[in-house]
Amino acid sequence: MESSRRVLITGAGSGLGRALAFRYAEAGWRVACADIRLDRAEETVSLITGFGIGAMALQVDVGDDDSFEGLRDMVLAAWEGVDLVINNAGVSAGGSVLNASMADWQWVLNINLLGVVRGCRLFGPVLIEQGGGHIVNIASFAALAGGPGMAAYATAKAGVVTVSEGLRADLDGSPVKVSVVCPSFFQTNLLEGFRAPDGESLKVATALMRDAKESAADIAEAIYKGVERGEFLILPSALVRASWRLKRWFPDLYFRKLMQKVRERGGR
Repeated sequence: MESSRRVLITGAGSGLGRALAFRYAEAGWRVACADIRLDRAEETVSLITGFGIGAMALQVDVGDDDSFEGLRDMVLAAWEGVDLVINNAGVSAGGSVLNASMADWQWVLNINLLGVVRGCRLFGPVLIEQGGGHIVNIASFAALAGGPGMAAYATAKAGVVTVSEGLRADLDGSPVKVSVVCPSFFQTNLLEGFRAPDGESLKVATALMRDAKESAADIAEAIYKGVERGEFLILPSALVRASWRLKRWFPDLYFRKLMQKVRERGGR
């Protein structure tokens, strides 16, 4: 029997977005798979139809106001509402504060940060008006880690955390919930389209992804459970939770260990 619960996932054409689409379909949710590449969104839908749930593929450029407004209108036309919005779409980039180009800063901030802002601004009022719902913003442990070589990316993701905190405060007392997720590197195609001023950032990122123990499905499972529990800050792996505690309680020790690990992996 088809569930009445409805989830919209941006960036659902691959990686974590596709894994989340699988997880929610498995749980019986109707799934709207949005992606800048409609063919990838359609492929995700074709792969989850076996769960016997309603699914639709939609095209969106989260970096464009009109495109995101169009996505909202299409979702509301099809479903007349939505219970869960997962702002997942994003891009990856490397480079330091000093050498990342302004074009890369603007590209990453527009998609990774303002794309989330657009999703919150457009769907927040919908959830308020319908009397409830949940917004989940996908950030990154890069937002909390303070590591080298990913200045624009980490800044955008830190902004996602701050936006989520502000939205949570704005909606306090309302029936709309907010969560923000900070995964570390996991096995996915995040580095597709990676931008950087040199090869060093890509080298470090590739090594971190190669050594990752979790898959996109593992992260999707942790997100699903965290959202069901109503958690605000979702740290979806034991390593991330341990690293976050170390940074909060012993920041200097954390920094020394972080930089030692970077040097061991050839980042400096």
